[in-house]
Amino acid sequence: MSAFSDLAEGGEAEFAFSELIYSRTCTRGLIRSGNSVFRRMAGIPWAELIGAPHRVIRHPDMPKGFFHLFWQMLKAGEPAVGYVKNKKADGGYYWVLAAAMPCEGGYFSVRLRPSGPLFAQIRSEYAALREREKTEGLTAEASSQILLSRLNALGFASYDAFAAQALAVEIRSRDLQLKRPVDRATEALASLLSLLTETLSEQARLVAQFSDLVLLPVNMRLVAARLEPQGGPISQISVNYKSSSEEISRRLSEFVSGKGNLCGQMAIAVRRSLILAGTSRLQGELVALYQSERDEPDFDGDERRVEGQVLEGVIRDSQVSARVSLKEAARLASVLTEASMDLRRMILGLDTIRILARVESRKTQESQAALTATIDRIDEVQASVSESLKALMDRATAIDHALTMLRGPERQVLAAE
Repeated sequence: MSAFSDLAEGGEAEFAFSELIYSRTCTRGLIRSGNSVFRRMAGIPWAELIGAPHRVIRHPDMPKGFFHLFWQMLKAGEPAVGYVKNKKADGGYYWVLAAAMPCEGGYFSVRLRPSGPLFAQIRSEYAALREREKTEGLTAEASSQILLSRLNALGFASYDAFAAQALAVEIRSRDLQLKRPVDRATEALASLLSLLTETLSEQARLVAQFSDLVLLPVNMRLVAARLEPQGGPISQISVNYKSSSEEISRRLSEFVSGKGNLCGQMAIAVRRSLILAGTSRLQGELVALYQSERDEPDFDGDERRVEGQVLEGVIRDSQVSARVSLKEAARLASVLTEASMDLRRMILGLDTIRILARVESRKTQESQAALTATIDRIDEVQASVSESLKALMDRATAIDHALTMLRGPERQVLAAE
C-alpha cells in the first residue's frame, strides 16, 4: 500500500515522495488517462474522471494569473512548470509541483510532492495574489503580470527562470527525502544557470561602464576647444576616441541587448534543457511505476500497452528537445567567446588613442592642467572596462566548458546524438 496521509477530511492530504502523479489530456484539456495516484488523490472514480475537464481538480485558492502563464507556455509548444494546489472530491486539497508539456494529441503532466524552500514562498505569494484577484477584480492577464513582477522581486528574471530553478530544487529535495544520490546532470545544469546569471550581471556592468566611456571624449573636446590653437591635436584625438568607443559600444550592444543578448538566449536554452531533462527523468520513473501496476483493475492489457507507448514517446521527445537546446546553447557560447575576443582587440586599439591623448596633453603646462582630470577618468573607466571584459571572456570559456561536459557521452540524457 502506498505511503500517504489524508490529515483530515477537507484538510491537506499528502502523497509519498516516492510516488508521482500523472495525467494526460486532449488539446481541449479533457482527461484521457492517468495513474492510480492521480485517481486516489482526486478521490474521483475513473468512470467520472475520464473525459472530464482537468479543471475538475482545480482548487479555488489558485490564482487565475498562474494558469494564464502556464497555458501560454503550453500553447506555445514549451514545457510549463509550477506549484499547484489541487482539490479533492471530499473538499480537501493537496499540493504538487507540476511539469507539463505538449504531446501528440494533447498535453502530458507529471507531478511530484514539493518540499523545497521555494514552496513556502510561493504559497504565500499565491494567497496574496488570489486575494487581490477577488478584491480588485483582476483579469487573468493582469494577475499574471503581478505574479511576474513578484517573481522578479524574488530574483527571477522571467517565469522560465523561476520554473527551471523550482524543478531543480524540488528534484534535489525529493532525492534527499528518498536518500538517493544527487542527480549529476540536474546539478550541472543548475550550476550552469548560476554561471549564466553571473555573466548577465557582468554584461550589465560592462554596458554601464561604456555609457560613461562614450561621454568622456566629449569633455576632452570641450576642453581642447578652449586651448586653441594648441588644442587642435587633442580635439582630433577626442574625435577619434569618440568614434572608436561608439563603435565598440555598438558592437557590445549587438550581443548584450534585447533579443540579441547571447547570454540571455543561452540561459533560455539551458533552462529549457534543464526542465526537459528533469521531466524526462521523472517520466522514466513513471514508466516503471505504471508498468508495475499489474493489479490496477481500470486498465486492461491493450490500454496499458498504448499508454506505455505514449509515455515512452514523451520521454524520447523530451530527451531530443533537451539535446537540441544544449546544442543551441553551445553554439551561442562559441559566438559569445568570439564576440568577446573581438571587443578585446577593439579595446587594445582604444588604448593606443588614450595613450596619444596623454602624451599630447603633456606638451604644455596649460593643456596638462586642463586635461589631466578628464584623461585620468578615461584611464579609470577603461581599466574597469578591460577588467569586466576579461571576466566576461573567462565566464564565456567556463560556460563553453560546462556545456561540453554536459553534452559528453557520460551524460546519457543529454548526450549528443
